[in-house]
Amino acid sequence: MKKLLILLVFLIVGTIYAQDDYSPQFISEGIYLGETMPFRDAPVVTPSSSDYNPTEAKIIANRLRQPRKKNSDALPLFGDPILQDELGKIVTRALEVNFDGATAAEGGATPPDPTGAVGPDHYVHAVNLVIKMYDKDGTLVAGPTSLGDFFENGVNSGDPIVMYDQIAERYFISEFNTANNGLLIAISTTTDPTGTYHLYEFPLDSFPDYPHYSVWHDAYYMTANKFSGNTVYALEREKMIDGLPAQIVGFTLPDVEFNPGTVNSPEPANLLGTTFPADAPGYIIYLQDDGWGIGSITFDHLKVWEVNLDWDTIGSSSISSPIEIPTMPFESTFAPFGTGDVSQPGTGQKIDMIGGVISYMVNYRSFGGHNSMTVNFNVDTDGNDRSGIRWFELRNDASNPWNIFQEGTYTSASDSHSRFMGSMAMDAAGNIGLAFNIASGDLPVGIRYTGRFDGDPLGEMTVAETTIIDGVGVQTFSNRFGDYAHLTMDPNNFTFWHTAEYFPATNNWTTRIASFSLSGGFANDVGVNNIISPSNGVLTSTETVEVSVRNYGTDSQTNIPLQLRLDGSLIASEVLSGTILPGETATHTFTATVDLSTLGQTYSIAAKTALVGDEFVANDELTKDVTHLFGDDIGVTEILEPVTAEGMASEDITIRITNFGANSQTGFDVSYTVDGGAPVVETIAATIDSEESFDYTFTVPGDFSSLGSHTIIATTLLVGDEDPSNDSLEVTIENQECLPSADCSFGDGFTRFKIGTIDNFSGCSPDGYGDFTGMNTDLLFDETITVTAQTGFSNQFYSVWIDYNDNMVYEDDERVISDAPMPDVGSDANATFTIPFDASIIGVHLLRARAGWIFSEDTTTDPCIDFTYGETEDYTITLVTLSVSDSEFYNTELVIYPVSSDMYQLEFSTVQDFGTLYTEMYNTLGQKVYSNELDRTSSGYEAEMDLTSVSAGVYLVKVFNTEYSTVKRIIVK
Repeated sequence: MKKLLILLVFLIVGTIYAQDDYSPQFISEGIYLGETMPFRDAPVVTPSSSDYNPTEAKIIANRLRQPRKKNSDALPLFGDPILQDELGKIVTRALEVNFDGATAAEGGATPPDPTGAVGPDHYVHAVNLVIKMYDKDGTLVAGPTSLGDFFENGVNSGDPIVMYDQIAERYFISEFNTANNGLLIAISTTTDPTGTYHLYEFPLDSFPDYPHYSVWHDAYYMTANKFSGNTVYALEREKMIDGLPAQIVGFTLPDVEFNPGTVNSPEPANLLGTTFPADAPGYIIYLQDDGWGIGSITFDHLKVWEVNLDWDTIGSSSISSPIEIPTMPFESTFAPFGTGDVSQPGTGQKIDMIGGVISYMVNYRSFGGHNSMTVNFNVDTDGNDRSGIRWFELRNDASNPWNIFQEGTYTSASDSHSRFMGSMAMDAAGNIGLAFNIASGDLPVGIRYTGRFDGDPLGEMTVAETTIIDGVGVQTFSNRFGDYAHLTMDPNNFTFWHTAEYFPATNNWTTRIASFSLSGGFANDVGVNNIISPSNGVLTSTETVEVSVRNYGTDSQTNIPLQLRLDGSLIASEVLSGTILPGETATHTFTATVDLSTLGQTYSIAAKTALVGDEFVANDELTKDVTHLFGDDIGVTEILEPVTAEGMASEDITIRITNFGANSQTGFDVSYTVDGGAPVVETIAATIDSEESFDYTFTVPGDFSSLGSHTIIATTLLVGDEDPSNDSLEVTIENQECLPSADCSFGDGFTRFKIGTIDNFSGCSPDGYGDFTGMNTDLLFDETITVTAQTGFSNQFYSVWIDYNDNMVYEDDERVISDAPMPDVGSDANATFTIPFDASIIGVHLLRARAGWIFSEDTTTDPCIDFTYGETEDYTITLVTLSVSDSEFYNTELVIYPVSSDMYQLEFSTVQDFGTLYTEMYNTLGQKVYSNELDRTSSGYEAEMDLTSVSAGVYLVKVFNTEYSTVKRIIVK
């Protein structure tokens, strides 16, 4: 499905060029620690599942907090504009190896951070916190050994990375060292990874979290999630290979905006193969999302920096200002990091996908005439945390800077699964392999792969999605997952090797290692890779069929037999004349035609090669469904906004209109109704082409101010529409009360809240909201009132409101404390305020307190928005004066209870005569929805409340006279 979207930014042609160069900010020499014992002689970890307790597993510290989309106007507004409509269909060779790697019982840390690399004869695999080595058949040859034993210093800090340096034929293994903000790196002394290693340590100026490395011809490049100082480093590769003293140089990225509160990690480009331009600089890549709410990011784009090194005069090295490469709009933010993004079957615990950062790794391959880089990261495809993988092939050459050659978003429009944690690379033939995790509330997390062949339609993964391993269990004790996966290339330049995490049993992660190829291996192998025509439209009884045939094999093929079928029936057997070279394609138009003349019918067209001696017949046939469309047929496919929310009032109504017909449409009417009211009819002036969609916002908004459910019906009113069955769509949304949510599971928010006689030592409230309105305290006018708060996580701040006008809306002028600091865990954080005397506010009122983490929340002074990390608590207070001793009024309980479905009884039982008393009821928008005078009885005051016209929801009921007032919050069902 395509979305009509006009973006001024995409009027920019080409790339914004870099101008300036910047000097290094950090230069040091690493510490050479000597040569290790042979790895094959290192101590072996003995796994014991009986000793493994998942609830006590070491959680690798990474308190990275990802905010949701902050700029609500940032594109895309309603889903990914380049989502792949359907999965690929080309069947490839079977997996070559496929076996379990490390287990939780061996590593004992969550997340495992799986990484691995393949050399001529071995696959080296590491996780938090062990290393294992296999031959290329999957047989374990060394390990598992702890990282501390491997580095011979007892350090088990984690975040390992394994690479194979194909230029030097050496293995590279690393982890960080939390004790000294350092990097620990080992380089094998030979091509045998089970032998000895040169050990290095590189202390840095601040902690290098989430270190990602790459192999390059002039250095090992590294980027890290650092909150201060440099984020890009180059290590003196040639010296490290030889076990000599080696330098490290660090750069601060110029002209970059990091995703606030999450991983500040760009990615370095990693060299594939052994061919490269001699003067190729190092490349650093990062994404920039206008949804982050940073004013300097006005459109979604990639940034690429160039690093030029001079190891002889290291201070002469430099990093360039970035080139900016505009992309199609994407949304890189998900639910807050720590809460989880992807649902799992049978548990409320979600797992993280890691958003706002490029996935490991960015791979570079040179083809002589051009160079390619493959880039991918997770994107929210529907605004509701359903992840797809946005992927790119960037190209440059001697005359042109980096630019997008192709771009796509991979997931399936036919299922609800998230595809995430991708890793991709390109083989020597230009074919792309992409492996990833897949999961949803209906599917335990598993591992799959797809890909595409060079020359296939741009922006599409055309290879059939193939399962590496299906998940069985779930994880219930933590949201942490990943934090990355790793796909690398065999030195043969054609086989992809991948490792990622899954759950073969509940709360026990295991990594999986698999290899696959998209090309090579068969001499005689051809297949249909595309049915070019016909396509959906107004079709006839004599439609021609054009197909594309690819030679997947290593031998040239001549005069290839073809077969054509329609709905399973053989239509023709013909021959594609001429020769197709290995890796090339050719087209053929069948002489025979097909009858597709039945209006509204979908036909299945199949084309197949029938080469004698074909060594892999699974990719011979391709099918395509083609529909004979109505000429004029449009309908509403989605009501995009409004959606269920708190505090709704007058809201825009946006619908997605799809042209199901063959003819373009313009100048037609659309309408909507809310709760069966009068239709609002407006005219669409835009032109919508066949099978395209258009998002339209009505100029007249709808009224959703009353609490509870509202029904919206949107309809297209095209004159002469040939299929009215798809014209209308109905949705039900809800105007919810202002009860904001947050994550307080780390200790964020309040562990103690004290005001007056209220002294509440509370834990984390469910969903970060605590209703403590049953607690009440008297407060005096013109007296200093002290609030004492404590938190369970450092660097919190809090705000407090008193709802003086009892309308259940916390206005700015009712806020008595604003962003008071709570810097330390468990310490009293005091703030004071004074309430000047005002006779109109004597009485009982609601008090709201909100706390949040300063690194995830800009402020706590909004009373209703959901916080990423924090808590909200509501209490009741009574404002009194020393000169009035009317405790009888305030001590009288206000009771409200239902007596039938729409009738409620109000009772204010007291022997005191307070004159005439009134009652009013307000919704969460502060709108008065009911008022009445109370009846005086022998036992006090009462009223029968007819709430027939009041929607379900939470309300505030106020009882008052000219001197006093009291309030109570009730739920109307």
